[in-house]
Amino acid sequence: MDESQLMLPTVDEYVRAFEAADAAGKITPKQRKMLIFHHSQSARAVSARTLAESVGFANYNAANLQYGKLGGTITEALGGDYGNTEVGVLVDFVYPNQAANAEFLWVMRERVAIALEEIGWVPKVSTWLYPHKALTRQRSE
Repeated sequence: MDESQLMLPTVDEYVRAFEAADAAGKITPKQRKMLIFHHSQSARAVSARTLAESVGFANYNAANLQYGKLGGTITEALGGDYGNTEVGVLVDFVYPNQAANAEFLWVMRERVAIALEEIGWVPKVSTWLYPHKALTRQRSE
């Protein structure tokens, strides 16, 4: 499925999914720390290796596994299918050597970043990075 066919959840749907998964105890402390760290990175871009190091995992495989599980948890809470990989509901991918990067980069989806801000897990800064979206972001009201 290519990006143009991918129907992503709204900010409000992400908010509800994160809140439901968290209330059910399905988000581990390290998964939450990874989200917070990822949100804090420049352009919301991070490699699995850097994400793993940020929470004390031994290697990038652990970050791949845990972010994949988190993506599955959020996909389940959303009640849908959002692409070929479960982590794809949380991130876009930059392939190695696509932008002078040696490793895959995960770029947090804008709606995920805004949802994390709205539930108070991270500081509200997305409208600074996406000022053209501040008044037009997709919401289900």
